[in-house]
Amino acid sequence: MKAEREDRLESNSGKGGFPTRHVLLILAVVVVGYLLWNAMGETPVEVEPEPLVVEEVVVAEPVLPPAEDIPEPVAVVTETEAVAPEEPPPPLPPLEESDELVRDQLSAAGVGPMLSPQEEQEDLVQRSAALVDGFSRGVVLRKLLPVDPPKAAFSALEEDGKMYMNPAGYRRYDSYSEAIDSLDTSALVSSFDTLRPLYEEAYGQLGLDPNDFDNAVIRMLDRVLATPEIDEPIALTRESVMYKYADPQLEQLTPMQKQLMRMGPDNIRRIKEKAKALREGLLNR
Repeated sequence: MKAEREDRLESNSGKGGFPTRHVLLILAVVVVGYLLWNAMGETPVEVEPEPLVVEEVVVAEPVLPPAEDIPEPVAVVTETEAVAPEEPPPPLPPLEESDELVRDQLSAAGVGPMLSPQEEQEDLVQRSAALVDGFSRGVVLRKLLPVDPPKAAFSALEEDGKMYMNPAGYRRYDSYSEAIDSLDTSALVSSFDTLRPLYEEAYGQLGLDPNDFDNAVIRMLDRVLATPEIDEPIALTRESVMYKYADPQLEQLTPMQKQLMRMGPDNIRRIKEKAKALREGLLNR
């Protein structure tokens, strides 16, 4: 599968029997991807006046650290443990036959309709590998995301001739961030080693270095962690049917980060806490 690169997302046009530990990457992709999709297809709505207290916001351009390698797991055996050899894990299915495994484990990990509403999707590992590549570059490949946007439309407010993002719109994402927060981080981390071969194979099919897949996962999480948290009203501009951030520093953020910011600071903090836990769990074993 060839990843489709999309560099600008401001446009409002158009709208499984393995243990739980097998599902880290598909969950990590759904976790981030679902939220980002929800900001797509948002069209301008009627501007309603509402009093706002506005303070100047200065956001330094984030500098991401180099992506680290995710280490192989090291088995630790204590003297009191039995020395009987462990049974090898069941073999993974071929890449092209892995959809059932992914679906079963999404359900076993507590991922319900809120985070995985379209079970008819196919080639889930391949799609996920392409999404990780995109997210690691700060790009959202919206055509590959199997999720639905929130029902409520994006809205803006006007005060003294200036336009601002409507804070009331942040609540559209509360249920999504709550679902993400409820995921078992330990189970997600332990799943990485089992599914890694399948994702590296799919990553290679994109013409990318399979050995760089783990680095792409870390880069993806780093970009989420570098997304600004702004409590003050965020100024907007509008050209035709497209909203943009009035602050040049915010407008220069990656498309993924700009979409995340539409969730509001409280939801961003919750998602960043999960991303931080996943990152630390993957690297500190």
